[in-house]
Amino acid sequence: MNKNKCFMWGMLAMVLTFSMAVAGCATMSSVGGTVDSHGLFSSANVVASGGDVIASYGVILGLIDSGYEGYVASVKAAESAGKIVTSVTTQYLGFYTKVTAYAR
Repeated sequence: MNKNKCFMWGMLAMVLTFSMAVAGCATMSSVGGTVDSHGLFSSANVVASGGDVIASYGVILGLIDSGYEGYVASVKAAESAGKIVTSVTTQYLGFYTKVTAYAR
């Protein structure tokens, strides 16, 4: 009986962990100066429609960012060239966030 309880608790923990991992991914996009939230299965890629990826950067644990300087330079260059810049932000369980900029 004790083995069955341990097995059931283990299975429940695995299912909850998997569910939180899948539900923990959030996506946001920006269009026209607004920030829009999307669900796990989102159409956030519509902001990239007809645009090219110009830059991206990542944030680890909300503490360390990687590639932000290049991101800012690329976005400013695209804006000064008269292009419309949109972005898509994807968060993975709060551990890693990726921001991608598109220009058209």
